[in-house]
Amino acid sequence: MKDLTENLDDKVVKALQNKVDMYEAEISELKNSLTKKDEEIASIANSKDQLSSELEDNKIKLAELEGKAGDLDKLNSEIYDLKKTITIQNDEIKKITVDLDESKPKVAELTKNNEELKKVIDENESKIKELSDTLAEKENAYNEQRSKLEKVETELSALKPIKPTEYISEERLICPSCGAKGRDLKVEEDKSKVLSYVGHSPLYAKVNVCKKCGYKF
Repeated sequence: MKDLTENLDDKVVKALQNKVDMYEAEISELKNSLTKKDEEIASIANSKDQLSSELEDNKIKLAELEGKAGDLDKLNSEIYDLKKTITIQNDEIKKITVDLDESKPKVAELTKNNEELKKVIDENESKIKELSDTLAEKENAYNEQRSKLEKVETELSALKPIKPTEYISEERLICPSCGAKGRDLKVEEDKSKVLSYVGHSPLYAKVNVCKKCGYKF
């Protein structure tokens, strides 16, 4: 192969060599950046799988709690019936006190029943509070896990590398909107899609733009 630098000045050759070294350094940096991005994507994907598993577990637990929460209405209904029974018995107590001497045994029995019913009400209200607190806690945990998963999915989508498109010559490239081709088409940087960074400078994806209708593809 012919040496293309044999007729060039040493300074020119050295300058060209420096540019080659600089480009090779940039390529190496880009490869390192892509490797780091791949590692970040793998890490986030792993986090996504873990969060998805936790989310499914929480969904199962939440479904179980929702089933238990269905018992709250039943307990409330029982409390209502018990309170109604207490009211009726209190009315009976008031009627019985008219003849206190004859009514004392029955009053004592009704009073005892009232105390037992109040105890049952207290126990049921305690169960309702416990179930409500547990349900609220699990709902908060479920919402927190869902927010984390959505955040990870957003970050993962942002880090996915853009797939390279098949090369098409300008002669074959045609605007899908108006059918323009050749010199009526141009290539611009897509500022909305950053491929990577060289130092602090971003490398953008390319987009075809029709000069006639302005359509981007």
